[in-house]
Amino acid sequence: MPISRSKLSPILFAVSLLSLTVVAAAPKRPNADTKNLVAYNRSAALDLKEVSTRQEDGVTIKDLNYAAYAPSHGRIKAYLVKPEGKGPFAGILYFHWLGRPRGDRTQFLDEAVALAKEGVVSVLIQGYFPWSEKPIDGPTDRQKIIDQTIEARRALDLLLAQKEVDRKRVAYVGHDYGSMYGGIVSGVEKRVKAYVLIAGLGRFSPWSLKYWPNTAAHGNEAYEQAVTPLDPISYVAHGAPAAFLFQFANTDEYISKEAATAFYDQASKPKEIKWYDADHDMNVDAARKDRREWLARQLHLAAFSLSRK
Repeated sequence: MPISRSKLSPILFAVSLLSLTVVAAAPKRPNADTKNLVAYNRSAALDLKEVSTRQEDGVTIKDLNYAAYAPSHGRIKAYLVKPEGKGPFAGILYFHWLGRPRGDRTQFLDEAVALAKEGVVSVLIQGYFPWSEKPIDGPTDRQKIIDQTIEARRALDLLLAQKEVDRKRVAYVGHDYGSMYGGIVSGVEKRVKAYVLIAGLGRFSPWSLKYWPNTAAHGNEAYEQAVTPLDPISYVAHGAPAAFLFQFANTDEYISKEAATAFYDQASKPKEIKWYDADHDMNVDAARKDRREWLARQLHLAAFSLSRK
């Protein structure tokens, strides 16, 4: 079962969950200044350290960590999953959800191992905001969103540093907050060919203000003004030529169909949207099968049989 965001605050424990909707005003598209918010120095050292390595059905899984771009966030945990052989292989960056079970870098590990057998190298990043560092206030959260987005881009650096990876066949898969960071990345990165965004919201403030009410200490409007320049719904408009697959649940207690459709509508083309008989955890075989087959087409996994289940 996914973690109830109402449990994140005693004030909201007894409050019934309401579907989130998107403010009617059209999102502002990022300009050069807002894109520069998540700029970083790619030459900054990762200081990569290997914790362990194991083999699973011929696939190598490395448990790694590296220095956060902003030292206050410590070290970033990640898995690197590799198939046998010299490649060239496609690459996928995975970013997990805020929920239970597996609300960490293990969420997509089974999928990464399965795709490794079809010629994919994967990096699975561990997030910290809002996983371990909770929303506090507008200015603080704005900087943490920036920092976390940069870490997603540095995880992409790690993926592309693998000599076996074909730089022309790279994808991003994210769920919930992992999807939202993927939305931002899509507007500033040109190294990614395809994005699978699963049950993500186009704006940060609705979740922060509802499930961490201390964020509204200086007023909802002040918080929104601080984080709106980083809203994923604005960045996905600049994802082209990358392709998008949006996956949403029919019975999502955290995202209304209006909010989901608004996020999809703002994305650049080519794009697809699919709906599933699922909750916000999206833990259904149909969703896994659809994204596997879509990724196989986008990344030209010639050995992958689309008839497989």
